[in-house]
Amino acid sequence: MNIINYINMMGMNLSRELLFALGIIIIFLTLDLWTKGWAEKSLNLPKYLFGGKIQLIYMRNYGIAFNKLSGKKKLILIINLFLFIYLSYLLYADMNNYFAYSLILAGGFGNFINRLQKGYVSDFIYFNLKGWPVFNIADFEIILGIVIVILNEIAN
Repeated sequence: MNIINYINMMGMNLSRELLFALGIIIIFLTLDLWTKGWAEKSLNLPKYLFGGKIQLIYMRNYGIAFNKLSGKKKLILIINLFLFIYLSYLLYADMNNYFAYSLILAGGFGNFINRLQKGYVSDFIYFNLKGWPVFNIADFEIILGIVIVILNEIAN
């Protein structure tokens, strides 16, 4: 008996897509948390890649995108919880975008866990562009997921 049949027998009625989405979330969440831990331990000094166009530099972000709402941890956590609920609904209701929603959820969970554990989010990837913030893998997962949703909506 495979796991989908077992879960369906238990009354949960999960589809293959939802199980695949759960796998995506686990894999990308693990990747994000691992890279944040690596950055915190290994990036005492900046590392320069591609002639300085990309820098690996450890930073603490106490806010959200572009350091907005810095120092408002409780508000950020509440906003995150509402977004998780909404994205979970979308993941279930819009199976055409399950991969994209899984990426967004994985990135959101990664930053949420980091913020809960440490009070900040660990960022470490900087594209040497004036005015751009330092990112982490979770941020890329979220951006990629949003781009996929937009492209899917334009294509349909």
